[in-house]
Amino acid sequence: MQIARKYSKRLLVAGLIYLFFHVTRAETVSEAFTFGFADRIYFVYIIVVVISVWEILDRVLNHKKIADLDLNRSKHLVRAVVTLSLVILPLVVFASWISEYWIKPQLEICTFQGDSFMKDILQGQVLGWLIISERLFKRYHEQSRQLERDKALMQKELLMSQYVNLKNQIKPHFLFNSFSVLQSLIETDPEMAGKFLSRLSKMYRHILDSREDSMSHLDKELEILDAYLYLLSVRHEGSLQIEINVDEKYLEAFVPTMSLQMLMENVVKHNKFSKTNPLIIKIYTEDDYLIIKNQLNKKGSEIISTKVGLENIKSQYQLQSDKSIMIVEDEAFFTVKMPVLNRLRLA
Repeated sequence: MQIARKYSKRLLVAGLIYLFFHVTRAETVSEAFTFGFADRIYFVYIIVVVISVWEILDRVLNHKKIADLDLNRSKHLVRAVVTLSLVILPLVVFASWISEYWIKPQLEICTFQGDSFMKDILQGQVLGWLIISERLFKRYHEQSRQLERDKALMQKELLMSQYVNLKNQIKPHFLFNSFSVLQSLIETDPEMAGKFLSRLSKMYRHILDSREDSMSHLDKELEILDAYLYLLSVRHEGSLQIEINVDEKYLEAFVPTMSLQMLMENVVKHNKFSKTNPLIIKIYTEDDYLIIKNQLNKKGSEIISTKVGLENIKSQYQLQSDKSIMIVEDEAFFTVKMPVLNRLRLA
């Protein structure tokens, strides 16, 4: 089917070229619309010439030295045009010579005339340049599309690499804090230390199990969040008040893996809180978004935010959806709105 389309287009172009020559050669209107036996033979000759020229151009374009040229660069484009023009010129001269010296006299279309011969060469070269333009235009768009695909692939690989690096950063930081608390509990409350260790192992098992997954079901993330909140409540006893109100219809939707844990870690890291002034955090769903909202009571300039966590969450949404997270900050609250996705681009 592809070959049929290719040669159908070339036959159509050959027909248009023949009509161009036929009409420009005619001396009267009636002669322009008269097609005798000689005209039919000349039409076949034009078809052979056009298809031959087209095939030769394709072979030259597929030659490594030409195929590797980047047509987005003007220097390479000029080189391609000059090379193809030099290939076309002798073909046009040869075809015009056969036409003037042999085809036309044999068919008694006309006798050889110098000015007619030069006119055929000029017309043939112009038509050759039109074919060259079509081939280069097509090759340019092919290269542009491939460049866009390569850029998209590189961006995806970069985002995935950033996400993997982030998770590798989370593991030692998370474990260091947790082991410090565990060591203290072993000495003061062995029973709670056992519970703490159970939740800690659940968290770390999730980190290991999801190391290849960039997105997870919301219900799984909430389950792991529950374990993580227990660890936080032990570390910051009575200083955190967390309200979770998630609509059940979103539990099978997707959010970035470990995103809730990352956001909670950021909230705790950047805000001051105590038993007398607890940090209030609300997690709820609204209009296909999972919303994490906390009161603002910033620690001050000594805590520098790299925003690595938020940027990597954004990266996962860029890979999987046209939607992205929304961040709203005012004097009283810091709010992150994450889309809950029903399907993923990349499984």
